[in-house]
Amino acid sequence: MAANTNGKRLSCNDSDLDSNEKRRTRAQTRKIRSEIFENPSKTKMTFMTWDVDPIVTQHIYDDLGVREILVEDDIVEKLRPTPPIMVNNGLFPPKPRKVETFHSHPGESRLRPLQQTTPCRWMSQKHHRQKNDATAGQVPWERLSDELLLSVFSWLNKRDLSRCMMVCSRWHNVGLDESLWGRIDLSGKALRPAALGYLVARGVAVMRLARTDVCSPVFHDEMGLNCMSVQECPLKLQYLDLSMCNIEVSSVNEILRLCCRLVKLSLESCSVSGETLRYIGQCTDLDTLNLAMCTGIEEDHEAMAYMMQQCHKLTSLNIAWTNLNYPTLAAAVSNLPRSLEHLNLSGFRSLLTDEAVYMVVQRCPGLIELDVSDSSLLTPTTLETLINGLLSLRHLALSRCYHINTAYLVNLGAMQKLTTLEVFGILCEIGIANLRELMPRVKVNTRLFSTVARPTTGYRWTSIWGLKCPNM
Repeated sequence: MAANTNGKRLSCNDSDLDSNEKRRTRAQTRKIRSEIFENPSKTKMTFMTWDVDPIVTQHIYDDLGVREILVEDDIVEKLRPTPPIMVNNGLFPPKPRKVETFHSHPGESRLRPLQQTTPCRWMSQKHHRQKNDATAGQVPWERLSDELLLSVFSWLNKRDLSRCMMVCSRWHNVGLDESLWGRIDLSGKALRPAALGYLVARGVAVMRLARTDVCSPVFHDEMGLNCMSVQECPLKLQYLDLSMCNIEVSSVNEILRLCCRLVKLSLESCSVSGETLRYIGQCTDLDTLNLAMCTGIEEDHEAMAYMMQQCHKLTSLNIAWTNLNYPTLAAAVSNLPRSLEHLNLSGFRSLLTDEAVYMVVQRCPGLIELDVSDSSLLTPTTLETLINGLLSLRHLALSRCYHINTAYLVNLGAMQKLTTLEVFGILCEIGIANLRELMPRVKVNTRLFSTVARPTTGYRWTSIWGLKCPNM
């Protein structure tokens, strides 16, 4: 009975101790909360670090095959990573520190003082590796080779490329590579003085300047090109389109004087002179020339004859609507190169005669395309000359040749290779239908405009002579 009573008393004492401990903890919690609300700046956060016995640490180093390196305390603080920032919102007290206890003998326990450990070499390497991970995936532009930088620049348009060239001298030198400036389309733009010259000097081979305003001078004196001869000039321009360009005659001559490697040239609707024709004659590799609707060469028959004699590789020539007088037209017809395959002589209303057409057939028997539209002096004799002399002719334009009897047009069916025939203004709709029935192989009135030597035809406005030109 007494034993039970003592047991109950012991249990009561234990419960009292637990309740006292809880009260004490609650009081401590309230005290900490009040201190945090009253003086939040004086609140200190504590962090727990676990300590390892130095003897055990040495065994771990031996197993890993590393050796402990003793460093100074200030270096240790620099190498130690910054602990994360902890915010105490005051709702909960900080967690009590966890410390390791050890037993010196049974029934006794006491706290072991914390010892500061010294970091080893692999700890510092891990720290630096984490710093390097922050810049992972970033490639500095300075480490790229010129070849890789050139490949990146090749994806830019010419405007962005010009801006990149202003970053530094290395980018400027890489941006001057000729492969980046091979083709340029400046159609519809307004160019300041010498701007065109600087672009051409970068190695441009294909340039489109249709409907462009070009200010004089084209080449600046500082470039040193004006004093160079044709043989010394480094310009590599081969395809040049100046159709309907607002440019002075002197500027055209300035370009043609230095660009002696031209292969295809279009000066449609431009003002030129006899000197321009002489500079064109220096381009001995020229195979396509478009002078349609040019002004200023009406009376210079000597320059016309010189150009025709020098450009002996011409295959396409367009001199339509140039208002040439009879001596100049005769000089052009009598000196046509024998390699010519496409010829446009339309627009000579009262100058182009049957004798001139006969001279054309004698000089160029390999013609594939011929346009003699708007020549009111031509007669059925011209048809006989074409049937007997041009066996390879495929495209023929006789629009608005009113003196040709429509009954003789059926004779053109004897030409085995003829595929298209343009007779606008000669036949009515019923006559055209009858002609199509009589010549089923030939397509009648399918082309409204001539395409001889013209750089852009149809819907391909971003290309010249079949080559795409990226817009600036």
